[in-house]
Amino acid sequence: MNMNIRINLLFFTSIFPIFITKSNLQTVEILYVLIFFSLVLVLNFFFLSFLGNKSIFLKKIYICLIATYGLDNHLGLFNGLIQPNLNIFLNFFTIVYVPAFLVLISIFLLIFLIIFKLESHNSIKILLATTLTLIFFNIIDNTKHHNQIKFFEKQSIKKFENSKIILIFDEMSGMNSLASKSPEGKIVNQNFIKLFDKYNFNYYPNIFSISDNTVGSLSSLINFKTKLTEDNIKKFSSPSKNYFSEYNIKQNNLFDKHKSVSVIQNMHINFCNNSNVTKCYQYNPLNLEIINADIDPLSKIISSWSLNGSIVAKLIWRVFKQFGLITSILEPEGEKKFIKEIFNYTLNEINSKKYDLIFLHILVPHIPYGFNKKCEYNVKISNFNTYLNQEAKIKQHNIERNCLINFIDKFLNKIDFIDNHKIFIMSDHGSRIANVKNSSFTTIFAHKNVNSIIGNSLNEKNMHKEFKILNNE
Repeated sequence: MNMNIRINLLFFTSIFPIFITKSNLQTVEILYVLIFFSLVLVLNFFFLSFLGNKSIFLKKIYICLIATYGLDNHLGLFNGLIQPNLNIFLNFFTIVYVPAFLVLISIFLLIFLIIFKLESHNSIKILLATTLTLIFFNIIDNTKHHNQIKFFEKQSIKKFENSKIILIFDEMSGMNSLASKSPEGKIVNQNFIKLFDKYNFNYYPNIFSISDNTVGSLSSLINFKTKLTEDNIKKFSSPSKNYFSEYNIKQNNLFDKHKSVSVIQNMHINFCNNSNVTKCYQYNPLNLEIINADIDPLSKIISSWSLNGSIVAKLIWRVFKQFGLITSILEPEGEKKFIKEIFNYTLNEINSKKYDLIFLHILVPHIPYGFNKKCEYNVKISNFNTYLNQEAKIKQHNIERNCLINFIDKFLNKIDFIDNHKIFIMSDHGSRIANVKNSSFTTIFAHKNVNSIIGNSLNEKNMHKEFKILNNE
């Protein structure tokens, strides 16, 4: 077998789009990917023919590039290496793509060293055996398969005329927050008051979370803990082994109090392991049909490729997003783009009367921000959130909060017999625009038709303590 044949085989095994075997792409979308894959194979064949034996050095560089991409493609180095160590990398680099690019360079140099230490045909054999092994493993391994994203429904025969509805919006700053001190923030506060008065909510203008971390805040909240401790966090939650979830909730006293729970959640925390959860929907960018959402094929293909975890895919996803060629369906951008569909899905859950608790936690208005003043999702807005100064972040956060108020208003207006339900509208913690209490810890907290009415107190409140009281704990 001559060298060109070996290189062609290495090229095939390295660039094979393994993500199409795991993603929920339509047949025509898979066909688009395979056509592009075939064209790249043809270009590779002609490029090798052009090189011929003119430059062995260039051919070795080309082999290194192919093998580097192959390892990244099949190992998913961004999600496997960069993402788990994100906080460490961000201590040294402002932009996460810099260490990602350095990882690719390091792998390239390592392969370069192997090729120049060994004879070319032996090194290609090793690389070819490696990529073949990785392809075989990825085909039989279902870790990244779209079916691993949580979605299930158990039969529920009982009807509930009175349900509890808990709506948790991530990083939604409160009415006494840093964001609310600005002119735009004062308008947001007025709109909050109008919303709560319209639907007869009791609200708390000066209330705070016990944590500026979602896992610490929500694991404590649902277990009616009013103080944050490391022991409680470890007791109530644990890192998830599921590729599409970061944390699992191990103990959930709130859900234990109910008979039939419907969960609408994001990929950060999985609440669905409780036995009383009869229906679970985790935001699924690979199956938007669940919420009757639609997206163009290119955005779906590039986002699905990026979700598979390779550095190159993530870089291309970012470049395409930057130039407006695609809109991201990954979270949190996807949850913002499809917030109307998520609310409609939640509305159907409420009006079905199958559940005595509907629990929603979505990454809105969590960064990166993406709404314009007309509350239209614009992917370009999210691209440079990192570079916004504090004043610009506050301004954009207020746009996001104002849009969410509008979405909540339309959602509440569609609930059948709304006065039959107990409803909580809240956030896990504040915006974290600044590392101060009235930015990171301030929250939105309002409730409707809860027996223990406390009123719209201006005194400083502990959100977790109030939630515990209002749930008769």
